[in-house]
Amino acid sequence: MTSALVHFNHTESRNLTTWPDMRRSAWKPNYGDMLVCIAILRELDLGETVRVGFGGTLSQPVERAIIRGSTYLHKHFNFDDANKTLDSIDAPMAIVGLGAQNPTQDASYLDGNEGARDFIARLNEKSASISVRGDFTAAVVERLGGKNIRVTGCPSLFYTLSAPQVRVPEMLAMPERSVGVSIHSGLSANIFCHAPHEARAMHGRVIAWALENAANLSVFEQGVLREYDIADHDLPFDERRQAASEVIARMKAEELFSPERLMAHMVSVKSIEEWLAKARDLDAILGFRFHGNMVALLQGKPCYYYVYDSRLTEFCDVYGLPYQDVTEDWRDPAQAMIDHDWDGANARIAACFDEMKAFYSENGFAARFA
Repeated sequence: MTSALVHFNHTESRNLTTWPDMRRSAWKPNYGDMLVCIAILRELDLGETVRVGFGGTLSQPVERAIIRGSTYLHKHFNFDDANKTLDSIDAPMAIVGLGAQNPTQDASYLDGNEGARDFIARLNEKSASISVRGDFTAAVVERLGGKNIRVTGCPSLFYTLSAPQVRVPEMLAMPERSVGVSIHSGLSANIFCHAPHEARAMHGRVIAWALENAANLSVFEQGVLREYDIADHDLPFDERRQAASEVIARMKAEELFSPERLMAHMVSVKSIEEWLAKARDLDAILGFRFHGNMVALLQGKPCYYYVYDSRLTEFCDVYGLPYQDVTEDWRDPAQAMIDHDWDGANARIAACFDEMKAFYSENGFAARFA
């Protein structure tokens, strides 16, 4: 049996899901995409596979196709390219983890987009059901004519082939805690952010809090070049310091910590496996990246989100995770995680896991879940 992998963009080397050096490669990796791709491949028995990206056409027959879900439902997505690719696949197909995004949760924002309606119509025709990230995306898909919608969350949360069970480490309540911070300092006013100035300023407050309230801190870059430069020890020291100064200036955090302090804690990873290993040794991760915080959940550790768009809010709501909007007053993130209802979050994660299993089954895919 041969399966088409639609819009998968992962790379592998020596049994690792890895990616090239950002500075030396024309292709700029999206770390979250890598995690989604490899999670789907771990979860499903797909037999032989062939890859095709949106805009391309499949040149050989396949028995089925799996489409990597991502944030496709937005105003700037090239639906013509996506529909061209789907039309070239003469086989049943299924999309897993489809997402919608706009700065606020206004489900009507694609109502007049015929390309989006055509995209959903193709999924209706060739799929038994449509897997979406959360209730906001479900509402958007329904308005576009989608049928048989399942709210599954993101397949990446089930990378371990089971539903994570989050527990709060005792050390999180102590000043000797070890924490990670996932950052996205390049945020601007666009479909991904409703409050860029507040979001960037909150970065500074979060890092400053962690510097003063944790014994160990890892600040994770996630594919933004100037953040990557700070962590790259192959660069001359002065270039790294200049990059740190620029990132701190974007955060308006010049009075909170020095470039050298940021350099001392900046972490870069080159594979999914390395990312997960570094998360394993932390008591929690807080910050601004969905998958940057998710690696904590995959290790059974708590996380705390600072949200600035519909995507992050939707994810936190579907899993019952603790969060605050970047425009809200400061609160102690460690205490917020300690006080959070993690039993409720674990129940929501388990419910998404059941929905994911049902989705795969009804679309004819053999899953490897425990």
